[in-house]
Amino acid sequence: MSIWGWRGRSINMCADTVTRQIALAAAALTYEDIPPPVLDKARRLIADTLIVAAAGKGLATSLAMGRAVAPSCGQSRVWFADRQQSWSAMDAAFLNTLHAGALDYDSLNGAVHADLVTLPAAWAMAEHYGRSPRELITAYVVASEMVSRLSRCSTGLSKGWSGTSIYGGIGAALASGLLMGLDASRLTHALGLAAVQAAGTQQANVEQTLAKRLQPAFAARNGVFAALLAEAGATGPAQALEGKFGLRTLYQPGDDQGLLMGWRRDWQLLDTAIKRFPVCACSHAAIQGLLELKAQIGFSANQVGEVVASISPFMHRLVGGDFNLQGDLEVVAQFNLRYHLASVLLRGPISLRDLQPDRLRDAQIQAMIPRIHLQIDADNPHELAPASIKLTLNTGQAYERVCSVLPGSPQSPLLAEQWLGKARECAAFAEPGIDQARLSKLLGALERLDELPTLEMLWNES
Repeated sequence: MSIWGWRGRSINMCADTVTRQIALAAAALTYEDIPPPVLDKARRLIADTLIVAAAGKGLATSLAMGRAVAPSCGQSRVWFADRQQSWSAMDAAFLNTLHAGALDYDSLNGAVHADLVTLPAAWAMAEHYGRSPRELITAYVVASEMVSRLSRCSTGLSKGWSGTSIYGGIGAALASGLLMGLDASRLTHALGLAAVQAAGTQQANVEQTLAKRLQPAFAARNGVFAALLAEAGATGPAQALEGKFGLRTLYQPGDDQGLLMGWRRDWQLLDTAIKRFPVCACSHAAIQGLLELKAQIGFSANQVGEVVASISPFMHRLVGGDFNLQGDLEVVAQFNLRYHLASVLLRGPISLRDLQPDRLRDAQIQAMIPRIHLQIDADNPHELAPASIKLTLNTGQAYERVCSVLPGSPQSPLLAEQWLGKARECAAFAEPGIDQARLSKLLGALERLDELPTLEMLWNES
């Protein structure tokens, strides 16, 4: 089967392995091939990832885990860390991914958090090799685009593997290899070496443990390591995806004949959602539905008799667990829909403040939780939307609302003021905090990142 790929040439997916075709297509794409709307979206996603990482870096758990990765004599930096310190590219990619995912406030492309893994890997390698901002952006865009395509070409329900970790590691290797200037052969090996390290289970989500946010960080580090190993001469499987024991057989089935369909024309990056709420995206549609009901009716929390959220089996898997204070409270706050809906009733839109342990222990929350019920809609095959809310007041009056699309997605994008509010919230939450003057300079510099001659100038200007 032939599909039209880069530079208008036909890519024959039967003539070569999928892994090599990924390497060839990625290596052939240049900065000039990326359309202005995609560059605009990329700059916004880069800004969103960095500012969310700034807020996540100061969490006590982030600081504790960060102590396991000491600064070294490398050339890469941890975002918003002491400028006198530096790390190896692998460690910087690990820590920046850890921080960017700490609050679960990072962007989402379909079922994967592509930017969470590919941007830190690309950034660390760009610093290590002294690459320009344009080279960084190109590698990041290509890698995120490929992670999205790998995920979207999967078929059937997930067995419980984490797509961000499985496909993200391949994206991190791709970005790293491009910035290293690997030829197609070694880039293919880098992707194969990333695939053999692929791991990550949604059991970490179900049990609400910190391993959830560590898994993408492992993928970023492993992707960088895979590219370094390939440069040193290590070889990896050329049929890493489609082979007898490849990812598609062992992890999740997929139809990769369409992987490069529309390459350089249909940009998956444009479909990336920028989160409105700092919790798992599986909760967002239900949260939005309840907020809309609250705005429509104008009730107070003590007037509520019952709330029933109807969600898909996938949503229930990730955010439908019972509310208790036995797990890691940071993760419980991010992955418990009952808590999210109770918090909305009592406080309004979910904020970073609502992720703090004292907010979960609030007696009013404990009293509200028994009124929150979840219902699995077996006929809903989707992962993030729709979700419906039925609210019944103490008077017996009942109201219903369906949220059909994910808030922050291209179908329901954040307004400019909403995103700026998110940036301000993250800046204030960072430790140390980022004042409004510095935030304004940082966002201004990021808007023209590809005009800067070096990455160092970004930090110098902000």
